[in-house]
Amino acid sequence: SGKLTERGLNYTIECVQAMKEGLGDGVGLALDCGPGMTSVDTLKLAQAFEPLNLMWMEDTMTGDYTPYVDPERFLQVTPYTNTPIHTGEQIYLRNNFKDLIEQHAVDVVGPDPLDVGGIAELKWVAELADLHGIMMAPHGVADGLIGLAALVQVSATLPENYIGFELPSGKPEWWNDIIVGLPDPIVKNGFIDVWDTPGLGIHFDVEETRQYLRAEDADFFD
Repeated sequence: SGKLTERGLNYTIECVQAMKEGLGDGVGLALDCGPGMTSVDTLKLAQAFEPLNLMWMEDTMTGDYTPYVDPERFLQVTPYTNTPIHTGEQIYLRNNFKDLIEQHAVDVVGPDPLDVGGIAELKWVAELADLHGIMMAPHGVADGLIGLAALVQVSATLPENYIGFELPSGKPEWWNDIIVGLPDPIVKNGFIDVWDTPGLGIHFDVEETRQYLRAEDADFFD
């Protein structure tokens, strides 16, 4: 975090150029960049990346563990580059996205269903963003398999501004043994088939789960 040196700036640009050369134009490249960068360095990088057609630069100035909304800082960057600027994974409730969206301070918002207040709240944010031409790419890498099911269901209802979501996974691995109802494989060629079972469409294998309960939770399923 803080001011980038000239060497650091050039090295960052070289790394991203190398990634794009490796990916070509068949796979989009999105960057998770911070937080903690200055608005000046963010703009320098965003402008340097313009020929690379990145999907977005995420959380350069605020974001991870800094859930406050700061449209004024983003407005020092977003209007001056065609590299999309993204934030929102730590923001709570639709109300706190209002200024970012209505002031067009960012190009992409990424609420997390755990942090924003649930999947209904995430849908509100997506619809408000859509009214203002802001794109939607939900966060969710730490939400586990229940969060994955939630993201699949809510994303299937989102308007045309939806891009995609970050893919949660089961950690520890035994989560994959206790959650029933997910397709296998979950992702096929970059897409997930939406299942049509009730609710989130998943449930616990109760007997398989019991062995992982703590002593004080031994009667959880009774």
